Amino acid sequence: MFYKVIKNAAKFILSLFFTVKITGRENIVDDGPFIISSNHLSNYDPILISLMFQNHIHFLAKAELCNHRLTSWFFKKLRVIPVNRQSGIVIRPVRETLKLLQEGKVIGIFPEGTRVANGKEIEPKKGVAFFAVKSNVPVLPVAITFHKSKFRVRQKALINIGSPIDLSSRKTVDYKELASDILQQSRKLALKNNENEIILKNGQRSKLNNIFEIIPSLLKKS
Repeated sequence: MFYKVIKNAAKFILSLFFTVKITGRENIVDDGPFIISSNHLSNYDPILISLMFQNHIHFLAKAELCNHRLTSWFFKKLRVIPVNRQSGIVIRPVRETLKLLQEGKVIGIFPEGTRVANGKEIEPKKGVAFFAVKSNVPVLPVAITFHKSKFRVRQKALINIGSPIDLSSRKTVDYKELASDILQQSRKLALKNNENEIILKNGQRSKLNNIFEIIPSLLKKS
């Protein structure tokens, strides 16, 4: 109940700041368990991803978010899985994540482990591949990109959902290699977002140019 209330409130608030366009809805998996793996550009990412799915998504997040009493209560209510990146002690979040997947739940992971500016690349953490292999569940790659417009107050958020990745057929058990392959799928989807946005903008410019070319000719005729 709490999750649905927060989700509905977030949907309204984000609509004030973003125009959201989703590509690849046909790839959305209706039933768990599965893992959502996405690039990470901003604090809005987990909220935007949550709004795409009916399922309750349990995100792995940095433990610092739960340092204060209020935020700790809030994220526990959302069943966020805190990960201490400093200590390296991951036994508890690993057990909790595997347990949730075993129960048929959906897990959300940002393999980069931190926010990364668009266009930059860092090595992913192994977790996304480890959980997928150990639980034998598919990974759904997602890409989020943000695009500003000179003529609109709201930013455009493009979300691209790729085809589910099945790691059971992969021969390698190198989690680092598998995690890199998974993240690469999100990067390819992000690149498609950027390419489509460039094509759209060029199309809009050509329409404007046509208008400016037509107007002088109409004035001459008059």
